[in-house]
Formats: sequence, C-alpha cells, structure tokens
Amino acid sequence: MRQPLPIWSIPFLLALVGIVAWVGHLSPAVLLIVVLETLIFSGYMILQSRSEPSDRQPASNLLTLFPGHLLVLIIIALLDEPNMLAWLWTLVPLSTLAYDVVGRSQKLSSVLRMSISMILYGILWADLFLLLERAVVLHRQISGSREIMIAAAFGIIGALFLSLGVYRHWIAAKE
Repeated sequence: MRQPLPIWSIPFLLALVGIVAWVGHLSPAVLLIVVLETLIFSGYMILQSRSEPSDRQPASNLLTLFPGHLLVLIIIALLDEPNMLAWLWTLVPLSTLAYDVVGRSQKLSSVLRMSISMILYGILWADLFLLLERAVVLHRQISGSREIMIAAAFGIIGALFLSLGVYRHWIAAKE
C-alpha cells in the first residue's frame, strides 16, 4: 500500500530545525549536519511517496517519528553544553533511514533483513533513551544517588521498550 507524503510534514520538519537553530546552543558544525540530515530525510520521504509500493515493509514505520526526534533535539539544544549529546543525536536520523532501507530491501533474505532491522531498532531507541536521560539529568543538574536512580529508571523502561520491539520484530520475521 502506498503511503502518501503528508503535505505539511516537510515544512514542519524544516520549521523544527529552524527552531533548533534559533533557540539552541548548537555549534555551527552540528547544526550543519542536522540541516543536511533533515534535507536527506525529507528527500527520502519524497522518494518513498513517489515510488511503487513494495511487498516488503519494515516491522515499524519509524519515519513518522522524525518530528518527535527533532523535539528531542530541541530539548538537547537548550542545554548549556549540548554538543556532545547533539552529536549522538545525529545517529538517530541515519539509523531511522537505515532501518527503513533495510526493512524494504528485496535483496536480503527475510531472516537477515529482520536481524539487521532488530539491531538498527535497538541502536535507534537505545540512543533516544540515553539522550532523554542525559537531557533530564543535565537540565535539572542532578547528581549523586538521584542521578543513578534516574538512569536506572530510564534503563528499565528502555530495556522493556526495546524487548517488546525486538519481540515484535521476531514475530514479524516468523510471519
């Protein structure tokens, strides 16, 4: 089934990047990479909307989550020293695109395709949980045992989320 490209999505993505550039404290190098990734992501969405539908689809449509990923970047960009976390964030769009490309691949066997999809899914969501945990800790200037408790809570929730995602991929591979 062909999924149309929502007309508002690309201007919305570009507006979110503009907000990041305007209110954030990102270095010019990080901001340039974010803009390039957003343009590549937008181009990929246009190509997907214009191409013929494929029989093979990824287990999850992570492309639709990119605006949320940009909101996470806004949170990171508002930190006093956001560049390290922002560089980690740049893995998110690349992982999302790689996940979608691998999930749609006609050349790979079903088992290999799902294995790679599960690995990319794990990397993508583990990165997002790490970024959110660090943003909360750094913004609230939490340290000591409270920082450990927050890290443990994000770790447990993240592990449960990732486990359910991997299980869903495993079930999809069996079908």
